[in-house]
Amino acid sequence: MLSSYIDEHGNLISGPKQTITNYVTSGWAIPDLLSWFPFELFSSSSHSNVIGFFKFLRLAKVSHLAHRLNSAKKAGIVRFVMLLGLVFTISHLLACYWSWVAVGWRAHIHEGTFVPKSLFDEYSLCWSLVIGSVNASPPIMYTTAELISVACFMLIGNVLQASVFGAVAALIASIDENEAAYSKKIITVLERCRFLGIPDGLTKRIRGYYENLWRETKSVSSDADLFIEELSPALVCEVKFQLYRDMLKQIPFLSSKTLAPVVIEVLVLHLRTIIYMQDDVLIRKGEFGDWMGFIGSKGSVGVLDPNSEMTIVIQILRKGDYFGEMALLQRTKRAATAVALTWVQIHVLYRQDLDYVKELYPTQTEILENEISKYKHMQKSGPHS
Repeated sequence: MLSSYIDEHGNLISGPKQTITNYVTSGWAIPDLLSWFPFELFSSSSHSNVIGFFKFLRLAKVSHLAHRLNSAKKAGIVRFVMLLGLVFTISHLLACYWSWVAVGWRAHIHEGTFVPKSLFDEYSLCWSLVIGSVNASPPIMYTTAELISVACFMLIGNVLQASVFGAVAALIASIDENEAAYSKKIITVLERCRFLGIPDGLTKRIRGYYENLWRETKSVSSDADLFIEELSPALVCEVKFQLYRDMLKQIPFLSSKTLAPVVIEVLVLHLRTIIYMQDDVLIRKGEFGDWMGFIGSKGSVGVLDPNSEMTIVIQILRKGDYFGEMALLQRTKRAATAVALTWVQIHVLYRQDLDYVKELYPTQTEILENEISKYKHMQKSGPHS
């Protein structure tokens, strides 16, 4: 009770005064007392064990575990299971209550077809009668207390049924939510293509793009990682740095130990993601290049032989490889053509972003230019364009 706690804003609060006030106002003081108090020492009734259900209140104290389960990947299923647990708990409490309040029913219990011979038998009978009551199938009642209790059972049953049906509907909707969004996107795109009069062949390619996008990213957005931009600036920097740092450091002119880490961080923040389909041309021989690309987590790129009229792949680039850096640095034409061999994500760095970093950190410009010059001398010829 005198330990610290975390408030609704995520702040750690400590100190006896604050924690005692929070404990009393949180509503757990009375349930904890009921679950802790030794009622069995003060009751000799044959049904005193019924009071033991108060100890089940301790199960609700696992709030941290419940919160984690509630925010898990399959949160809909977890919530449904928790709701079923709540239904069974309420049924148990009502069964215990019925065993205590149904004096008239107990006096005529031997007239029924099932006569309980043990406490478990009696509990089972009470539990089945309560389940029947909450589903509008009440038992025979003999006293006013029993009549009122059964009426309350029916009201509680209506609420529980509505909650369970709603939870099942929400569970089905959450399981099928992404598939429904994908189907809706496909229908919308195809209808738009038909309205615009796009030829069937091109429409099939457009549909193939979204099918590949869904299969690879489970998203209908061309940038499935767009949520990163919604984070705070510090988180955006940290996430992107974690994702792309090693990829950038593979480039010789960016891997120098004399280059400040902040330069890499700024370049990482300026990376943009572009998706290419199989057989798409990424860069063409002879065009001026103003960007270089890094291959993302999936896909491959083929570099074509610049000296052949036929389509001959002379090098295959995969995850973590880069291309187009020479045209970016020297402001010259592309030396070769590169095509997507599969569906591929390309992280792009534009020349204007590199120039921006030079202007932003003039003290690092000379170091960066020296590293670029060294790299140019090493790359007299090669497949990178």
